[in-house]
Parts: sequence; structure tokens; C-alpha cells
Amino acid sequence: MGVYEEKSLDSVDKFILVLPFLAILEVASALYVESLGYPLVRYEAGFFSRFFVGAGLTYVYAVIYLLIIVGFAYVLWYIKKKLSSSHSFDKVIFLFLVSVTCYIYMRLTAAFIGNFLLPHILSRGVNWFSLNLLIYLSTALSLVFYLWRDVIIWLRAKGEGNE
Repeated sequence: MGVYEEKSLDSVDKFILVLPFLAILEVASALYVESLGYPLVRYEAGFFSRFFVGAGLTYVYAVIYLLIIVGFAYVLWYIKKKLSSSHSFDKVIFLFLVSVTCYIYMRLTAAFIGNFLLPHILSRGVNWFSLNLLIYLSTALSLVFYLWRDVIIWLRAKGEGNE
């Protein structure tokens, strides 16, 4: 067994496993906005989401979207568990995995908050770009704050990682 041996979940695992719950919040907030009468075709960002919403298949898309996020979170978690902190290439993959997790976390958080606040944003004329920038920066700072310690510990470990 290696130096970095931990049976409980570290903060990177926790953020990976939170992604499906953030996706549920994002879908719920999108459905909330739609229930208020705001057309999702106009406010949903992705090409596929606009396609499904435009075709009247919002709930089908929501289920597919949630399954994709759950599957992606599982793949990230599985890859992280197979990485070894004693291999340099695995450390690069680990940093990439943390970056992807943070990016998805920030996108889901921005989508959730944007959907939830959409009626207020439109009625008060809030600059959408400024709000998204504020959301991304605050989310990025909180991620750095919570992940920094475990990422450094994992990168400095000389053992067998989480194998």
C-alpha cells in the first residue's frame, strides 16, 4: 500500500459525486422557468437542448441529460480511482480530471443560478455577462479553496494512489 491511502472520499471525489445533484437542480430550475412562461428555446444554451425543447420533448431531454451527467460523473470517479500517484502521467491525467470536474461544476452552477434568477434578470435588466462572470469567479474561487489541499496531497504522494 502507498503513502496516499485513504478509505473515505476526498474532496475531489465529493465534487465529482455532486455533479448529478447539480444537474438535477439545473433541470428543476429550467422547468421552473418554463412553468413561469419563459420559453426555454430562447434561454437554453446548448444546441441539443434547443432542439429537444423546440420539438416539445423537454422531459425526454431532461432524462437523457441527467443520465449523461450521471454517467460522466461515474466515469470521472472511476478514472480517478484507477490513477496512481506514483506515475507522472497519472498526475497529468489527475490534473486534467480535476479541471474537467471543476469546469462541469461551474457550468452547472451558472446554469442553475441563471435559470433560477432569470425572471429577476429580465425584469431588472441585469447584464447577463456580468452575472455569469461573477458566478464563474465565485465558483472557481470556492473550488480552489475546497480542492487545493487534496489535490496537492495527491500530487505529492509517492505511493500507489487509490489503487
